Amino acid sequence: MDLEESVQVTNSMLIQLPIHRPQLQELSLSDCELITDDGVHHLGIGACTHKWLEVIELDNCPLITDASLKHLKCYHSLERIELNDCQQITRTGIKRLRTHLADVKVHACLLCISHSTPISGGQQIVLLQMLHHPMTLEGSASVN
Repeated sequence: MDLEESVQVTNSMLIQLPIHRPQLQELSLSDCELITDDGVHHLGIGACTHKWLEVIELDNCPLITDASLKHLKCYHSLERIELNDCQQITRTGIKRLRTHLADVKVHACLLCISHSTPISGGQQIVLLQMLHHPMTLEGSASVN
């Protein structure tokens, strides 16, 4: 099911999704900027989504954190997770997920804060450095 760029998609809508689509195999929530960890948690409550879901795309969901990855660890049929530009997802969170789902392919291009640089007027600007690790984590590949 492709809900990519659906700005109206909210956590409460994700509560209903498994009820109406219990055998959902692919779900794209990329660019759904209102989705949070609670929404990801709701996907697996009271339905069989965790038995069927093979692909979940969460690219550019700025409110998603490592807590979402904890919710996904019971999705044993999961084959691929897309996490590009999820600023609150960490390598540590991905490593933890991989301890439960060793064969899942995780595609992530993460941002991290590299350092602060003073600018005029005493203000600070945070420079973000792209860790261009399209971290295609497959098999026994490690995340450093």
